[in-house]
Amino acid sequence: MIRMSLAMARIGGLVVVFVAVLGGMALVTATGVMVDSGFRAQPAVRLAGADVVVSARQSIPRKEELPVALPERASVPGSLVGVVAGVPGVAAAIGDLGFPAAVLGGAGSRGADPATGGHGWSSLSMSGQMIAGRPPRAADEIALREARIGQQVRIVAGGRPGTYRVTALVNASGLYFADATAAELAGRTIGARAGTVDLVAIRAAPGLAPEDLAGRLKGRLGEQYEIATGRFRADAESPGAAAGRGLLLVLPGSIGGISLMIVGFVVSGGLSLSINRQRRELILLRAAGATPRQVRRVVAVQGVTAAGLALAPGAASGYFLAARLGELLVSVGALRADQPLVYGPLPAAAAALLLLGVVRVASWAASLHISRMPLISGIAETRPPSRVRTNAGLLLILASLVLATAPLVIQTEAAAIGPATAALLAVIGLALAGPRLVQRAAGALAGSRLMARVSGPVWLAVHNCHGHALRTSGAVAALGMAVTLSLSVVLTQTTITKARSDQATLGMRDLVTITAPGLGGIPRGLLSDVRAVTPAAGVATTTVVTEPLLFGDDSSLMARPALALGPDAGGLVDLEVVDGGLNGLRGHAIALDERVGRVGHSLDVIMGDGARVRARVVATYRRGLGFGPVVVSRDLAAAHTTTGLDSAILARPAELGPLLARWPGVELTTRPEGPQAGSASAQALVNMAVLAVLLAYVLVAVANRLVATTTGRRDELDGLRRLGATPRQLRRMIRWEAAMIAAGASGAGLVLSAVPLVLLGAGFLARPAPSGPLWLAPASVLVVGLVVWPAMELPARKIIH
Repeated sequence: MIRMSLAMARIGGLVVVFVAVLGGMALVTATGVMVDSGFRAQPAVRLAGADVVVSARQSIPRKEELPVALPERASVPGSLVGVVAGVPGVAAAIGDLGFPAAVLGGAGSRGADPATGGHGWSSLSMSGQMIAGRPPRAADEIALREARIGQQVRIVAGGRPGTYRVTALVNASGLYFADATAAELAGRTIGARAGTVDLVAIRAAPGLAPEDLAGRLKGRLGEQYEIATGRFRADAESPGAAAGRGLLLVLPGSIGGISLMIVGFVVSGGLSLSINRQRRELILLRAAGATPRQVRRVVAVQGVTAAGLALAPGAASGYFLAARLGELLVSVGALRADQPLVYGPLPAAAAALLLLGVVRVASWAASLHISRMPLISGIAETRPPSRVRTNAGLLLILASLVLATAPLVIQTEAAAIGPATAALLAVIGLALAGPRLVQRAAGALAGSRLMARVSGPVWLAVHNCHGHALRTSGAVAALGMAVTLSLSVVLTQTTITKARSDQATLGMRDLVTITAPGLGGIPRGLLSDVRAVTPAAGVATTTVVTEPLLFGDDSSLMARPALALGPDAGGLVDLEVVDGGLNGLRGHAIALDERVGRVGHSLDVIMGDGARVRARVVATYRRGLGFGPVVVSRDLAAAHTTTGLDSAILARPAELGPLLARWPGVELTTRPEGPQAGSASAQALVNMAVLAVLLAYVLVAVANRLVATTTGRRDELDGLRRLGATPRQLRRMIRWEAAMIAAGASGAGLVLSAVPLVLLGAGFLARPAPSGPLWLAPASVLVVGLVVWPAMELPARKIIH
């Protein structure tokens, strides 16, 4: 009864805890959905008729870390089909091929990925069935989903344009050719990949469970291949799907820690407010014989009760937020549209346990001081800020300034860790040192000669901020954190993006880009046609896996996007070569950032399909930020990419309109981009979206706390009324306090973010200023003011009569 009466008496502080846990539950649940989906989400299975799929391994294990997913297709020997067919329990086995194929104009191939839209006719037995016509037999025959029997259609398959006659209609996505034609178009008739298939799809004999058949196949094939059943078949069909799920695991890792930190910060502030509002009651419990442990238990029960009420609505909000984040990832191309998120109960349960743990620890920390405080000191309304806490906060702020110098030493993307970590340390330091800093600043203002000439409300506001430094600093620190993080994160992203874009633009200055996104790659023959008009070079993008190359690479193996260039790119693409030359990019050759290699050395590289290559370094260059630390030869990339086609053509500007008009599906752009531009911009957009959600949560929580704090000052304001203050003077006093809180938070946020951003600009842009929306600084100040003023003004009007 005592615990419940205390909670009802000080319900305002517990409302702050409720709102903080509500928002925190939503954030952590949404993060949990991403993680859960990273492990369990799968795109639609194309080979739905296959019970088991055998494929090459599409990942590289790492010690104590998640494996590196390989996005390029690794093939298996075609002879494996016969080996698998001989295993007891196998009713049927076919070798599946996927290669670039698309109908010009898009008709007939709805739902098919143009990079792997072509298949052999035998694949249809595992993916669908023929609904009309006859199977394609000749090299110019095809089966489609949406067409007419006998229709002539123009198709680009395997990079070769041609006209095909429709002989069959099917109910499966994709374009189906005669098996011999498919092998030729996929490049499986010559070279190292001759006689290979992408995977082997297997149907189990009636009555035999797929898992049992998978066990038999593993006993026969050993550990050389991946043997997948159920939802894991999608990974074998679509290597990029596993890489997409990897993003779902990495993304929460980048935001989960800061989310929990902010949630803990806000929850602790709410509990501190609740404790301060019941300080006298808790001390009276001590006077009545309660032990410090019993006092802490009272506070813990209150906090856990308020948190428990917020769990269910917070979890529902979290699932809604996760769905919106999933839509954003799909819209920016970071996640496949057919790779849905998984909405299971585990994320909400894990979030509930984490949040209850945070509340329990925060309640213990917040009540520790008052539970041990002597009775006389506890009855007093104020207490001086801890000197140890202040010194720790100042040391963290100093450490943040040291970390902020990283961009002056390291001109790689790893340098962004410095400003980001500096911002976190700075806001933690501000939270710790805030009470003393607020007290000192207000004390200096209160003791100045200026106070002799100010009005009574201003005098009261200054002395209130000085006397109630803990109360004031809580709002200043939380709002300062919002300003610091918003400026630091956004302007760090935009500054590095600007530096990367500048390097890529300089390296591909005066060039145009020709792409064919709807065809799965550049058609064969287009490059030679363009070269007949203007100098041009084919380029491709792929993924390579290497040992750590740059400072900040903290994994044993790292997958990184890489540009593939040939010798003909030497006169077009300017990497600012330091040694060697791009004319050596033939065969197993690579170029490296000058900071990570030297000409003549060799480097072990794992290509995107898992093939291990020892490549020789033929050039080093300076523009590693714009083009990445590794550039591979076009020959090397073509042998180890899923399509084997160029992804773009770089050319000197010329009259290309008439030429490109003869190649439907080809597009011309005048702004070439580096190999990392797309993934980096998508990651930046997602980070900013998550940051916006976090900051909205912080602002709502701080506004709620200010409302509760102002409402709880009824006795204080009544006392001032009895001393002669008028309602108008008290309202003006509240407004001045709000102005000082807003000014202190804005000033602290601007100062703590300015130093890292100035150093970042100096390191990456050679100027003492970041790049990006600088209007964000005044906008942040305005938002702080719009949060603080109504949160204090409106409740003050209700309690001041």
